[in-house]
Amino acid sequence: MSERSVYVFCVDVGSPKNVGWADSEGNAGGPASFEGALLNVSRRLQRGELVALGFEAPIWTPRRSEFTRLTSSRGGAELALKRAWSAGAGCGALGAALALMPWCFTQLAAGGIVPATTLIERFHQWTGGLFIWEALVTGAAKGVEHHHDASYAVEAFVGRMGDLQSDVPAEPAMNHAAVALMVAGFPIAPDELATAGLVIAAVPRLAAPSLASGMVLVPAEQP
Repeated sequence: MSERSVYVFCVDVGSPKNVGWADSEGNAGGPASFEGALLNVSRRLQRGELVALGFEAPIWTPRRSEFTRLTSSRGGAELALKRAWSAGAGCGALGAALALMPWCFTQLAAGGIVPATTLIERFHQWTGGLFIWEALVTGAAKGVEHHHDASYAVEAFVGRMGDLQSDVPAEPAMNHAAVALMVAGFPIAPDELATAGLVIAAVPRLAAPSLASGMVLVPAEQP
């Protein structure tokens, strides 16, 4: 994937007044510029670009047979950081994402339907289209403002572009991002509905969060 040009965008999930966003071109913002930023994403997709759109919230949840493990950690980075998807912060972000993802995808679909997937293996094969991934920014990795978290997630994704491996092991799943894409009108293969997505964890930052390197607060592109 490193040989291809990929525009990376991440949403720090929350209520409409708390949404933050950042992209791989050093731009970031909050609620006031969010719709304009999504319009820019849509325009890129219509031009045939590759876009990797992340949400800082669980985009998939486990589908387990063991009753006692239904809400247990998904493992990997969640286990290491002691931040299970089912804990308070995870549940709150998941609840907001269940409303926010369909809204975002509907805005993108309004510009025209493009190929979309939550599976990195399929995205690797494309020259244009939309890939949805999950950002895990928690504990010492979190910033002061919502757009800081989105920026750290983008940095983590871009830094690993050549070898994108999930920080949370795959298991039988309910893929909420795939469902939201399908509801918005994107052609999603049925197998994605039960397949885990890619999770990229941002590593803890030693520098002050307010000094995020390269981040510039700008108004989003207007129509």
